[in-house]
Amino acid sequence: MKLDIKKMLVAGLGLTAMVAVGYVALPTAHEPILAMSPLLFLLLSSLLMFFMMKNMQSNYMSSEIQKSGSAPLPTPVAVRIKENSYSIDHSKEI
Repeated sequence: MKLDIKKMLVAGLGLTAMVAVGYVALPTAHEPILAMSPLLFLLLSSLLMFFMMKNMQSNYMSSEIQKSGSAPLPTPVAVRIKENSYSIDHSKEI
């Protein structure tokens, strides 16, 4: 998967705009907004990483399906296990 810088920049600028609007619109909440903004950016970073990894996995699955075409999956083969020829004597105590 290729790193999508455009999506990351849009998400970062969107969060920056939300923090700025909240800072201007709520003058009584300046300190909490300034205190929470670094945490919001860290949360945004980990969310972007999660969604990129999820997208990477779905791209892999779809490319595997396209490579194989519409061929059906192989069916599992039934295997018979041979029974032991000796018997276990459970009457003996240890």
